[in-house]
Amino acid sequence: MIPLWLWIRVEEQGKRRLALPIPIILVWLLLAALLILLLPLVLLAALLSWPWGWGLSLLKIYFHIFVMIGSLSGLKLDISSRKHDKITHIILR
Repeated sequence: MIPLWLWIRVEEQGKRRLALPIPIILVWLLLAALLILLLPLVLLAALLSWPWGWGLSLLKIYFHIFVMIGSLSGLKLDISSRKHDKITHIILR
């Protein structure tokens, strides 16, 4: 499943937590449109480079882009700051 929200949470000791939800569905729509526009060029490049063995690799790379986007759901990054005792959580849901 493609993540639709990006949550950024900042925690600091002794202070209030800040949570920012960011809708990223618009980014995915633009990326999908770009990938659809590039599909004929990728197919042409794969067809032209097939005799040298690069055609199948190009098609696999194009397919793996979709797999990578689909597997981003549930990604969580925790970033700690040593100077300011802040912890930032970045979550894709």
